[in-house]
Amino acid sequence: MRFLLSLLFCIQASAATTVVTETVGQAADHVVTSREVQISMVIENILYPPKTPLKGLYEVRPGQPEFRTAVTAVLLESVLALEAENFNVAAISESEISTALTKVEKATAGKPYWAQLEVSPVQLKKLVTRKMTAKSFLAFKTSSMTGIITDQEAQAYYDKNRVKFGSHPFSSFKDNIKSFLAQQQLEERIRSWFEVIKRKYKVRTFISE
Repeated sequence: MRFLLSLLFCIQASAATTVVTETVGQAADHVVTSREVQISMVIENILYPPKTPLKGLYEVRPGQPEFRTAVTAVLLESVLALEAENFNVAAISESEISTALTKVEKATAGKPYWAQLEVSPVQLKKLVTRKMTAKSFLAFKTSSMTGIITDQEAQAYYDKNRVKFGSHPFSSFKDNIKSFLAQQQLEERIRSWFEVIKRKYKVRTFISE
C-alpha cells in the first residue's frame, strides 16, 4: 500500500510539472503552440529586456490577460522571419547566435519554469535565430520607411494645433514637431505593412478575446 501511494504521488508530481500545450495560431504553414509562445517570451525578455529588468524569467501562461498579446507578437515574429528569408536579408551570423544562446542558457539555468517547458537545444537555437532575424529585418524595414517631414508640414501642424503652443513662435517647436510627425508617419507605415504581410502569410489567431 505504501508503495502504491508513493507511486501515485510520483505520478501526480510529474503531471503537475507538465506544461499542457495547445494550438494558438498559425502563420503560413507554421502552427504556433502555447508552449512556443511561453518559450519565446522568456527568450525575448532575456535578449531584449525591458527598461525595467524583470526579476527572474518572464512567465506568461494561457488564460492570463497578456497571453493574447504574446501570441500576436510570436505570430508577427514568425512572418517577419519568413519575409526576411524571402528577401534574403537580415542574416544573423553563427557567432551572434552562439553569443545569444549562451546568454539564454545562463539566464535559464536551474529555473523550474524553464525546465517545465522542456526546451531542446535544437528548438532553442531555432527560436533564438528566428527572433534575432525578425528583429534585424524589422530594423532594416523601419530605416527604409522613415520619411522626411518638411517645414511646411510642420508649420501646418503648428497652425492647426495653435492652442497647444501658447504664445511661443513656430521656430521654438519646429524641430520637435518634425520629429513627432516623422515618428507618427513611421508608425502608421509600419502598421500598414504589418497588415499586408499578415494577409500574405494568412496569419490566424485561435484564442478568444
